[in-house]
Amino acid sequence: MKLALLCSVAFLAASSPVLAADLIEPVAAMPFSWTGFYGGVQAGGGWNDSRWSQTTNPTFNTNGSGGIFGGQIGYNYQINQFVVGVEGDFAGSTVKGDNQCSNVLGTTCEAKQDYLGSVRGRLGYAVDRFLIYGDAGVAFTKYKFAEVDVFPQSFGGGSRVGWTAGLGAEYAFTDHWTVGVEWNYYDFGSRAGESDVQPGFFVDNRDTENVVVGKINYKF
Repeated sequence: MKLALLCSVAFLAASSPVLAADLIEPVAAMPFSWTGFYGGVQAGGGWNDSRWSQTTNPTFNTNGSGGIFGGQIGYNYQINQFVVGVEGDFAGSTVKGDNQCSNVLGTTCEAKQDYLGSVRGRLGYAVDRFLIYGDAGVAFTKYKFAEVDVFPQSFGGGSRVGWTAGLGAEYAFTDHWTVGVEWNYYDFGSRAGESDVQPGFFVDNRDTENVVVGKINYKF
């Protein structure tokens, strides 16, 4: 009797860790979700193409480049592996270009951008913490156009509205912080500006731009 009791106790002691291990199942890690609001900063560069035209002079371009520095806010919603969202951004710009004014020797014409902004819809595909996406929407900017040589004159400029579209990629290196890179093409169409020293003398400017920025965001 005592021998049987001792054997039972020994068996239970030996089997308890095995039984406990069978009862404890590993908890699977929750998949990352892109759903939520976010905000962050951006920095990069812009390359613009500004085409000047006037009825009495040949067309010419003041292509230029400069820095883009600003921030963005947005919201994403994930459906399976697809991510839809909206984003608004605003950035200061140092993009500037100059060239000889048409065929007039000794002259310099300049196009300068003050700021750049947009509101865009986004559609992407996520593989866990990695997201690729395309975007498109409405864009805003302000340009200044002028002749800046010994006989300066301004052709105005002012605020412009156009469209933008582009591509981007983003990676979440923690549950809240993401980094990414984005390219966008902007088209602001054409606008006529009148000389401030020659009334009735108008110049048309057509402006497009390519922008590449790096981004860092905090996801709430």
